[in-house]
Amino acid sequence: MKVNKFYLAALAGAVFSTSVSAQDPPTGRSLYEENCAVCHQYDGGGVPFMQPELFSSKRANAPKGGVIDIILFGSAAEGTGQSGFSNEMPGFDYLTNREIALIATYVRTNFENNGGAVIADDVQPRRK
Repeated sequence: MKVNKFYLAALAGAVFSTSVSAQDPPTGRSLYEENCAVCHQYDGGGVPFMQPELFSSKRANAPKGGVIDIILFGSAAEGTGQSGFSNEMPGFDYLTNREIALIATYVRTNFENNGGAVIADDVQPRRK
């Protein structure tokens, strides 16, 4: 059987590019989309009465500890039933300090927020 060398080269290139991209480090956006967008939506618009929108968020523009706490502990950071929304947010304390910092930075610097960056060293002291 004769194999087309151009086909093999294209196939090898596709496999190589897939494996390289699978190893790329996560970004704040990719982590947000993977962990947060299902509730807060990809555009940060939230769902009325269910999940808050993230645009011009008081929490995102306040000191960084508030965003870190809500990511780490979910709605429990405010006290159960205190959020004013029907869905309780789960905590994401299984994420690494770096991953939480990336998500927090993404939220604090997008969706018309200007809260600024968060680094992994900001997260560690907030863990209980």
